[in-house]
Amino acid sequence: MNEQEIKEQYHAEPEEKQKKRKSDFWLKVISVAAAVLIWFWVMSFETQVTQRKFPSVLVHTDNYYDMNLKYGYTILNNTEMYIDVTLEGKYSDLNRIKDTDIYAYIDLNEVTHAGNVSLNIRINEMNNVEVVGQSQSRAILYFDEEIIRNLPVALKIEQMAKEEGIDIGTLSANLDYVAVSGPKGVLENLDHALVRLNLGTVERSLTVIESFVLIDKNGEEVKNKFIKTNESTITVDVPVTSTKEVFLKVNYKYGYFNEKNTSIIINPEKIKIKGSPDYIRSMDDYIIIGEINEKKYENDTTVMFVIPLREGVKNLSDITSAEVSIKFNDNIESKIINIATTQQNVRFNIIPPKDFEYHIKESKVQIKVLGNPSDLKNINSNAISATADFSTLTEKGMHTVNLDIVVLSDNNSVFCVGEYTVNVEIY
Repeated sequence: MNEQEIKEQYHAEPEEKQKKRKSDFWLKVISVAAAVLIWFWVMSFETQVTQRKFPSVLVHTDNYYDMNLKYGYTILNNTEMYIDVTLEGKYSDLNRIKDTDIYAYIDLNEVTHAGNVSLNIRINEMNNVEVVGQSQSRAILYFDEEIIRNLPVALKIEQMAKEEGIDIGTLSANLDYVAVSGPKGVLENLDHALVRLNLGTVERSLTVIESFVLIDKNGEEVKNKFIKTNESTITVDVPVTSTKEVFLKVNYKYGYFNEKNTSIIINPEKIKIKGSPDYIRSMDDYIIIGEINEKKYENDTTVMFVIPLREGVKNLSDITSAEVSIKFNDNIESKIINIATTQQNVRFNIIPPKDFEYHIKESKVQIKVLGNPSDLKNINSNAISATADFSTLTEKGMHTVNLDIVVLSDNNSVFCVGEYTVNVEIY
């Protein structure tokens, strides 16, 4: 290296260092300037006045017990209320606030009367921020004393179609009263709970479940969202009946009586009854009130029978019994015929006892028969059949046994009257 090169190298090194020092200096200046700018920007952002919206802030009701003690009122539409609140302030201050830090309230000391009352929704002041907006500034609350009343239940048929002869009985409900709670001012004017029935075509008894409405003292329907009831429906029984006129008749045990020997009159001849439509439609045109044992009567007489009706059927004629008059025709006479009880009498039938001997004490039995003279003259002991049944006797000793008597005559024109027995010894 020559001298010149050495000089050039010697003079070059301080210049590069000098340039490097200048570069470091300006980097430091730029960094400080950037830091200052960032600091000013942050300070400006943090202290900038802005707004923030807080949704669904709970609204409280203050001084409830003071109001309740003063007036006895309660809040009948006491449901939770929420509003949106907008606050204004420094970003740093707003950023520290939570939803629970905002206290929105209604002061119930402002309440002075019952009914719907419009009240201010207020928000407590907070440090360093200001309320600049809220989604709702007033609330309407319903105030009154809450009472309970038992309203009588009334039933009314508003629509129905029925066949001729079908009758609707007295309606009945599963409840006599409905418990209703709500505002005193409203409930005191209520009169009853009404069930309106739309039955359509009615053919038989039915049970329906219906809702009800509340009716005031002026007969008007009352609708109030603050009224509550313990029931929503009422069960109503609708009794349906049908009426029919039926004759009264009697049965005859042996079939002896006929127009040739007797005249039978039933009083009343017929009655009017009421019952379920299905039963009334299915029954005959007459009712059998009893049975006549012809052997018991040989003179004109009157027999009383209670009119039998099945459960649920009512006699509309208000007559509980019928009179059956038995009148023998004028040409009817009586005749006594002796019936031998010996084994030689083929008309005297004996059903012997098992494992016993027997002896009939009577040698004959007198039988009375009735009929017109022309028929009686042909009747003798051969026309009388008697049966004595000893087969049921199981103890030794004396027994009285009924006789079954049959008169063998054409068309039962002659018949016996009275009950007959024989005394028999079993040994």
